[in-house]
Amino acid sequence: MTTTEEHLQNLRRVQLYMIRMDMTHPVDVPLDYLAPHLREHILWLEEQEENGVLFLSGANAAGDQWDGSGTAIVRAPSLEAAVAISDTEPFHREGLRVNTVHGWQLNEGNVRLSFSLLTDKFSLG
Repeated sequence: MTTTEEHLQNLRRVQLYMIRMDMTHPVDVPLDYLAPHLREHILWLEEQEENGVLFLSGANAAGDQWDGSGTAIVRAPSLEAAVAISDTEPFHREGLRVNTVHGWQLNEGNVRLSFSLLTDKFSLG
């Protein structure tokens, strides 16, 4: 069993930034509300991914319960750079969501990836 001191020494301390994307006000059907800018948002995500900026992203949902909010974890050299990235996100730029950026350190965890080369399928678990 490791000591607390050993555990703290083993933390990865990968500096990332969390962009919390919250709706500016509650809406009945978030997808309909966001739809006019959804394609632009998806293209923004693809661009961030292609540029190596986007680490992880997804909806803040529990099953079918979703209020339209989301979170993205990005790579950036500083908090200010992460805020600048966040400011270009289409839903935020259009005033549909308000983005808040926080520092986030990746310290520990377990990621399992499985790729089937024959069927071109993957799983993340």
